[in-house]
Amino acid sequence: MVELTTPTTLTNFEDLLNLIGGWCRYQKTLLAFFFFNCMFLAYAAYTPVLFLYTPDHFCSVDHIWNATGSQELLWHEDQVLNLLIPIEEFSGKRSKCLMYNVSVDVVRFCASTVWFPLNTRLQFTTRGYNLSELTALEMENRTEFEKIPCSHGWYYNTTGLFTSVITDMDWVCDDAWKGPFSQSMFSIGALFGTLLFGYMADTYGRLSAWYASNIVLMVAGLATPFMSEFIGFSCMRFLQGMSYDSFFTIFYVLALECVSSDKRALIGNLALAIGMTVAGCYEPWTLYFLQNWKILNTILYAQVAVIILAPWFVFESIRWLASQGRIDEAYETILKIAKVNGMEIDPSLESQIKKILANEEEIKPEGEMQKKATLLDLMRKPNLRKNFIIMVIVFMLTYGLFDTNVRVIGNLEQSIYITFTISSFLELPADLLAILGLDWIGRRWSAFTSLLFSGIAMGVGSLMTSYPLIVMILTMFGRFFVTYALNTALNIGLEIIPTVVRGQGLAVGRLMSCLAIFCSPYIVFTGTIDKSIPYIIIAIVSFFAACMATLLPETADEELPDTLEDGEKFGKKQSFWNVPFLKNRKETQQINL
Repeated sequence: MVELTTPTTLTNFEDLLNLIGGWCRYQKTLLAFFFFNCMFLAYAAYTPVLFLYTPDHFCSVDHIWNATGSQELLWHEDQVLNLLIPIEEFSGKRSKCLMYNVSVDVVRFCASTVWFPLNTRLQFTTRGYNLSELTALEMENRTEFEKIPCSHGWYYNTTGLFTSVITDMDWVCDDAWKGPFSQSMFSIGALFGTLLFGYMADTYGRLSAWYASNIVLMVAGLATPFMSEFIGFSCMRFLQGMSYDSFFTIFYVLALECVSSDKRALIGNLALAIGMTVAGCYEPWTLYFLQNWKILNTILYAQVAVIILAPWFVFESIRWLASQGRIDEAYETILKIAKVNGMEIDPSLESQIKKILANEEEIKPEGEMQKKATLLDLMRKPNLRKNFIIMVIVFMLTYGLFDTNVRVIGNLEQSIYITFTISSFLELPADLLAILGLDWIGRRWSAFTSLLFSGIAMGVGSLMTSYPLIVMILTMFGRFFVTYALNTALNIGLEIIPTVVRGQGLAVGRLMSCLAIFCSPYIVFTGTIDKSIPYIIIAIVSFFAACMATLLPETADEELPDTLEDGEKFGKKQSFWNVPFLKNRKETQQINL
């Protein structure tokens, strides 16, 4: 049934949204597509933890085992391994990268003899073998042997696990840097992608940039399993990085620009809660049954093809069309959305609507080209410049903390399936809590408290590395709070930057976040030196980011700024202790009086 809107006085864009329906069928359709986008985000963000997982490993001794004629030996293979692989003092486990330089003849002789009775010494020496080697073996004093790097590959303990990029390409020991480097290439790609797609979003429209970034994600994702060497794999990671997280953020912008202010926290966080939780929880168990990362990778990125349905359901951003001076197109889009929502715009309102879209007080004289706003214009406004710089810092650090926390679960000693699933599942309560918390205590104090608690959890975790279970629990607490913090940072970034430069401004924020993500694999890698180092770094950065967040203006229940002037005025008259639920209660009390 179509509902006819009655003539009314329209004063701002929020009135337009209420007129056509700020939370109706169209917005819920956006939510459905955003759900898939969040699943794709999980694929790009989470799966490297699985695909680059390094299982326990040690030098392969198959060449010696086969050369000695294993079928004639009295020893089992484990006994030969104990003979050839050193034990690390600090872990009590077999060395991952070294083996003893013991000759094949010595192994053959020892392993084909019950043990070393005295009369075998003569046999040993008369055959030309070195008696010192025999003595060392008898006394189990293998330190006399030279330790050498693995020269014939590695044995990977994949019992109950899966093949990964690491096991396929032997990225361990001297090549262990290649895994983190491929992730760094992903981050470098994201640097270029944010600039490219951010420019596209502001110049050619949100939808065009969204389609392009998704196509890059799908093509690079499907091609990755066919890369069998380091350079090819790194190039595909670079291309995937170009789309990350543009395909997510651009659609986030498009959705938030088309919903009423009281639903902005809902549309973003509900999709994140469901999409990322579902994707993150089913990925490890699908891999458990498939046992092959390449098959899972193909299944995941083939799903991106769902975007071919979007043109029939998703329209260009009204705010963007209006900011480009395409008023007639913006008005036509309003009519389309109203129709989807079961509304019919009264023709008498057309002039009012177009005035709001045109923002008439800033329209240039007819025939004069309207100048497009740029980031340089943003930086000329002192209050807007301050808010923007602080927002970028908080955005960058929070993104980096989130990425590091996701990756650090690979350092935990528990099952990767269990830890990955728990970590992913925490998206659900964190995102659902954010829906309430962002409107109740506001964006600023949400960012402060979540970053603070995450820092405390990880700081305590750095002191408990001798207790693996406690470390896992504290890591999950940190993961929960940093997820809440990331949701907050996403909202703040979108709500502080004016519409006319929103795509460019967010591109800068994502650009800086890519620098932080570039560092995250290496922060996690420091755990090979000392397990506490990643936790210490995460805690320190969390505390700093929490302090910076308190300098931001509160954006809850505020109308999105459209022009640079709107952005300059934003938050100027706010109190430092501006908390939405206290403010609303005070206003209610004043009304009652």
